Amino acid sequence: MTTRPLLLALSLLFPLTAAAAETGTGAPFEFLVMGCMPYHMPQDEARFQNVIATANQARPAFSVHCGDTKYGQVPCDDPAYDQIKKRFDQFQHPFIYTPGDNEWTDCHTANAGQFDPVDRLALVRRLFFPDSQSLGTPSLTLTSQPGLQPQFATYVENNRWSHNGILFTTLHVVGSNNNARENHPAAMEEFIARDAASIAWMQAAFEEAAKPQHRALVLFMQANPLSETQRSEPRSPGFANLVPALRAAVQAFPKPVYLFHSDSHYFRIDKPLTSATGRTLENFTRIETFGGHNLHLIRVQVTPQSPNPLIASPLMIEANLVNPDLSLPGKK
Repeated sequence: MTTRPLLLALSLLFPLTAAAAETGTGAPFEFLVMGCMPYHMPQDEARFQNVIATANQARPAFSVHCGDTKYGQVPCDDPAYDQIKKRFDQFQHPFIYTPGDNEWTDCHTANAGQFDPVDRLALVRRLFFPDSQSLGTPSLTLTSQPGLQPQFATYVENNRWSHNGILFTTLHVVGSNNNARENHPAAMEEFIARDAASIAWMQAAFEEAAKPQHRALVLFMQANPLSETQRSEPRSPGFANLVPALRAAVQAFPKPVYLFHSDSHYFRIDKPLTSATGRTLENFTRIETFGGHNLHLIRVQVTPQSPNPLIASPLMIEANLVNPDLSLPGKK
C-alpha cells in the first residue's frame, strides 16, 4: 500500500460542510492512533517497543490508544496492569487511553484467571486515570465526565480535550458485546449504567462541538459497534442504544465527525452510517486501527481551517512488518 493514493482517496471522502464558514485560527498538527496491542508475548514486547520509538520520533501533539492493551487470554492479575502502565509511561508526549474489553470485561474467563470484571475495571480506573490528566510525559489536562456530569461520577475514563479548534472525546464502549451478558445480572447492571453514561457523554460532546470555536468532532472507543453486513446497524445488542444515538447526532450535526476504534484488527477507512432513507451520512468517517498481529500506527494530519480537517494514513513500522508465509499464533 502506498500512502499518496490513500491520502488522495481519503481527501475525496470528506464533504464541504458548514464548518467551512466558521472562523478559526488553529494551526495544523498531527496525532497518532493505535489499538489492540500488544497481544502476543513475548515477541510483541520488542514490537511494541518499536511502536513507542516510532511514536516518540514522530513527535505528535498526542497519541491515543483505543483499548485492548493485552491479549484476552493473558491473566488479569495485578502485574499485567503494572506492565501496561510501564509501557505507557515511555511515551514522550501526552498519551490518552480508553479501556478495552480485554482489560476487564473478559477477565471472568478461565484463561484470563476468572477475575471479577468490575473489580478489574476499578483497578483500571485507579491506575490509568489520575486526576483528569493524560498519561505520557508531558501530560495533558483533560475534561472528565464527572467534572461536567456529576451524576456519572464513576466514569473517570470518559474524557475530552480540544486542540487547535478540534474537539476530541473518549467513550468507554468495549467489545465482547459491551459487557451486555443477559445471563449475568451484575454484568447487565454494569452495562446499563455505563451505556447511559456513554451516550450522555457523547451527546454532550456533540453539543460542545457545535460551538463556533470547534471545526470538527473526533470520537475514540475500543469497540467496533457497527454490523459488518447491515451498514449503519448495531453489531450486537450491546450497541443497540449507542448506534441509533450516534446516527441521529451525526445527521443533525453540520460539521465533520470522525470515529476511531479498534476491536476487529482490520485497518480501514469508510463511511458506514446512513440515514433512515438509506443516504450516506457524508460528514461521518470511521477509521479502524491496526492491531492483533499487525503493530502499526495511524498518523492523522489535521488542518483545522480546512473543510476536510483530518487526513488519516497508515504509519507502517518497518521493523514490525510480518512475513506473510508464516502461520499465525493462536487467535483470541
